[in-house]
Amino acid sequence: MSEETAQQVRELVTKGAMGGRLIFSTDDCRKTYETLLGRGVEFTEEPTDRPYGTDCGLRDTFGNHIRFTQPKA
Repeated sequence: MSEETAQQVRELVTKGAMGGRLIFSTDDCRKTYETLLGRGVEFTEEPTDRPYGTDCGLRDTFGNHIRFTQPKA
């Protein structure tokens, strides 16, 4: 993509306008949650057991949604 288009994309991501979601896999969702919480990360959802495993959610400073998921074994 051109530099002009790349700049526009960066601006949209920075504003949280892309509606993007990142999902990270972890071996221990509750431990990851506690570690990040201890470092000042603000979560939108505490670790919750789901049919597929345990996950939690947060939103970064740009408004992008991020989830940490511990898949069921």
